[in-house]
Amino acid sequence: MKQILKITGYTIADQMRAKSFYLLLAISIGLLFIMRGCYSADYVINGQPLESVFHISRIIFQVIVMGMLLMVAMISMRIFTRDLTDGSVQMFLSRPVKRLEYVLGRIIGTWLLSSGFMLLLHLTMGVIVWTQTGGFNPGYLGAFLVCSVNLLFMISTVCFFSLLVPDFISALFAIGLLGIGFVSDGGYRLLNTDTVSALLSSTADSSPALWRLFYPKLFMVQAYADTFISQNAFVGLGPVHPLINVFGFSGLFIWLTVVTFNKKSL
Repeated sequence: MKQILKITGYTIADQMRAKSFYLLLAISIGLLFIMRGCYSADYVINGQPLESVFHISRIIFQVIVMGMLLMVAMISMRIFTRDLTDGSVQMFLSRPVKRLEYVLGRIIGTWLLSSGFMLLLHLTMGVIVWTQTGGFNPGYLGAFLVCSVNLLFMISTVCFFSLLVPDFISALFAIGLLGIGFVSDGGYRLLNTDTVSALLSSTADSSPALWRLFYPKLFMVQAYADTFISQNAFVGLGPVHPLINVFGFSGLFIWLTVVTFNKKSL
C-alpha cells in the first residue's frame, strides 16, 4: 500500500509539472465565467417559463463531466507507453515495487488528479450559481462524487487498450464504448418518457435488449448524479445499480491492465 501511495503521488506531480495542465484549467474556468450570462437568460418551452439558473446549471454540470471524460482519455492513452519509452517504468520496478503496485499507482494518481480538476470546475460553476441565486445546492457535491466513477472507468479502459493498440486508437475504443452506452441508454430513456411516448403513433416494445442491461452504464451514472441536483426520483435500467455496474467494469479493466502489463517484457 505504501508503494501505491508513493507512485500515486509521483503520478500527480508528473502531470502537474506540465504547463498545459494549468493552461487548460485556466481556459476551462474562463469559459465557465464567459458563459455565466446563460444562467440569467429567460427560456420558454411550450409556453412555460423555465427556472433558467437551475436548469442551465444542470446542463453545464453534465457538459463539464463529458469534457473531463474526453480529457482523461487523452491523458490516459500515454501513461504506460510514455513510461516504457523513456525508461521510467524500469526505474520504478528496479526498486521494491511490484508491477501491480505500479499499475494501480498510475491509474489511481490519474483518477485523483482528474477528479480534482473536475471538482474545481464544478465548484466554479457552483460559485456562479451562488452569485445568481444567493444559495449553494449541496447536491452538486454528491453529483460530482458519482460522476468521478465514470472518470475511473475511462482511465482504466484506455490504460488497458493502450497496452494492446496504438495510443490514439486506445482512446477511440474507450470513447466508442462511452458513445454506444450514451446512445443506447439515453435513447431508451428518451423514447420511454411520457412526452415522446404520447407523440409516437405506434407503441413499441418497451423491454430493452439483454445486452443493454449489462452494458457499461455511464449514461445512467450521470443520470443518477443529476438526481442529487434535481431531487427527482431515479429510474434505472436493469437489475444492477449503475454505480455497481461501472465500478465492476472499472475493476475488470484494471485487472486486465495488470494481467496484460505482467506479460510485457521490459
